[in-house]
Amino acid sequence: MDRAGVTRRSLAILYLLEDTALFGGVKIVLHQAELMARRGHQVTVVSKGGRPAWFPIRTRFQRVPNFDPEHLPAADVTVATFWTTIAAAAAVRSGAAVHYCQGFEASYTHNTAEHPAILEAYRTPIPYLALSPHLGALVAERFGRRGRVVPPALAPYWRPVWRLGPRRAPRVLIVNPFEIDWKGVATGLEAVRQLRGQGVSCRLIRLSQWPLSDVERVSLAPDEFHQGLAPRAVARLMRGMDLVLAPSWEQEGFGLPVLEAMGCGVPVVASEISAFRSFAGGAAVLVPFDRPERFAAAAAELLGGRRRWRTVRRRQIEAARAFSEARVAAIAEDALYWIAEGRWRNEP
Repeated sequence: MDRAGVTRRSLAILYLLEDTALFGGVKIVLHQAELMARRGHQVTVVSKGGRPAWFPIRTRFQRVPNFDPEHLPAADVTVATFWTTIAAAAAVRSGAAVHYCQGFEASYTHNTAEHPAILEAYRTPIPYLALSPHLGALVAERFGRRGRVVPPALAPYWRPVWRLGPRRAPRVLIVNPFEIDWKGVATGLEAVRQLRGQGVSCRLIRLSQWPLSDVERVSLAPDEFHQGLAPRAVARLMRGMDLVLAPSWEQEGFGLPVLEAMGCGVPVVASEISAFRSFAGGAAVLVPFDRPERFAAAAAELLGGRRRWRTVRRRQIEAARAFSEARVAAIAEDALYWIAEGRWRNEP
């Protein structure tokens, strides 16, 4: 039933996932698929990767050798979730296609040889769903496509525990692989080094999808290193933190760990970039992405005063409520109907 009280038919929705490795972009898609299934839609996730053990989905899952049309079931809406799946979505034999943009892949640094192919894919004349407003503006302005912003949802287990303030030996968390340069982990490590130089005896906690590398260990060895934790385990870890540093560059599409930290009531010092300004600007502390001394100074201020720490924590918890499953599911469902009914061709 829509907002006007009119009952709509359920949709057959197909999500195309290039792989099912443990990354935020995959988690966001799987979570949205689950939310749409809960609302009565017929949802199928199709991937070249295997069924993910780290995210227990209850929707239909189909593994395929490729995304050729003969391998894809009929659907009202087929959702491309990475640039490599855009052409497949556009070529489906039934229903409508949409591209869920979670980051502009032609801005990444590790894949420059692929940038021409990515730009060509983005010129495909199908509508988009964008994870953040700045991504939507980019796709609309640069490629002339219409779309909607559909943010990620926070599952209920991203919740805070009662806290008066930070520990005497605060636990500082930095998330993401060191090897992905635009995640800014190197900046975060240098900030922790400077924070300790100011007399703050903090413990460095690292969380990554990949193992601890020798290069990172030489840069600054963590007190704890956690690899490949499932989402619920990450939530338990997160609630035990006193501060999260998020030094991503402008390439960041959304930055899900920041939202998750906000939901858990853990104060965040993050980069002042488009992605974080859109949802954390009035809650977390934002500093220039390439200034470790600014990260260290902001961290010292938060960890050195309970009142300031609690104020940021309270603001973040309030801001995170806008990403409840109920609210985001309604936004996503409305956008998918907008696609399926063809209204995207005429409506803004």
